[in-house]
Amino acid sequence: MIFTFYHSQGAWRKPTALILSFLLIASMLSLSANTSQLLLLGILLGFIFIHFGFGFTGYWRQFMEEKKAIGIRGHLWLLALGSLLFFPALTLLPEYDVAVQGAIRPLGANVLFGAFIFGVGMALAGTCSSGTLRLLGEFKLRFYWVFICMIIGGTFAASQFEFWLTFSQWGVFSFATEWHWGIGLLLNLSLIALLYLIFSTIEKRRYGHIAPLFDKTNSTFFMGISPIIWAVSLLALLNLGVLILAGSPWAVSWIFPKLGVVGIELLQLEIDWDFWEFTAINETGMNKPLSEDTIFLTSLGFFLGVAIYHIISHLTHSPTKNRKTNLTPFKFKTLISTTVAGLLMGYGAVIAYGCNIGGFFSAIISGSLHGWA
Repeated sequence: MIFTFYHSQGAWRKPTALILSFLLIASMLSLSANTSQLLLLGILLGFIFIHFGFGFTGYWRQFMEEKKAIGIRGHLWLLALGSLLFFPALTLLPEYDVAVQGAIRPLGANVLFGAFIFGVGMALAGTCSSGTLRLLGEFKLRFYWVFICMIIGGTFAASQFEFWLTFSQWGVFSFATEWHWGIGLLLNLSLIALLYLIFSTIEKRRYGHIAPLFDKTNSTFFMGISPIIWAVSLLALLNLGVLILAGSPWAVSWIFPKLGVVGIELLQLEIDWDFWEFTAINETGMNKPLSEDTIFLTSLGFFLGVAIYHIISHLTHSPTKNRKTNLTPFKFKTLISTTVAGLLMGYGAVIAYGCNIGGFFSAIISGSLHGWA
């Protein structure tokens, strides 16, 4: 049996915008300066994602299906710009009493398996962790269920973390910290450049040319720079801001076990999460309240940024004449695929030390070898 239900996207927008704005202002006034700044950075990150239509999953799908690599080349620009900022920052900022630590984790079998099942979940859902947060902000109903399943999967992964550490571990290595940062940066950029050449060659063989990222004659490019380059430039700068304020780069997947533990406590479930190996390794973070958790704050800010942008953009556009076009169907037959997708992404992201944000973007620009896995 297939059940279909709809949610309206019309009359609720104005009161929702007012409520979100009020909650945002109230929360920022009640928080410390550092906490408010992290929340603001998250809001700006959300603005960038929705304004420029930036993402990860869609660009990879575009390449796999059509061999159009403009999005992947944008990702590589993101890694290059981020590396230029992070490599010197991780070495030089501590000399000025700014405590920072990159997204540097050990490479092991858990990372490889986690990345694989995260990719499977990503393919099923058609989005990743940051994409799910964006879709939550756009009030896409079924992705609220995906997010809940990611929390369940991530929490289950945290409970089994000790098991995954029994598999092969090949140690921690970072190009940014193990060697002189200048040499490490050169090697990291060389690898990025090699990948850029490979993807450009594949696209050129298919179409005879590659879509430009810089073109002064293109009227849709601001100052001759494509929207994706503007997006990745701003994202790299904002991630540096997160590093300075939080002491660690932008990440998302941590919130899955964190919110899972909060849920366990609220529901008073008889689960001894205090004795998990994951809890022991992350004792300080697990004991922090959500209002002091830097990853939760940037994730919350990201959601609010997308939501506010989404609502305002709809308020400034004339409503469509046909109300039915504003109704989004959700069919019960998709429940299994979205459930599996959420569970796989949540589980995979936790055992692999991150998703496309923490385990790919922030990891690679921190020089961590596990980010390339």
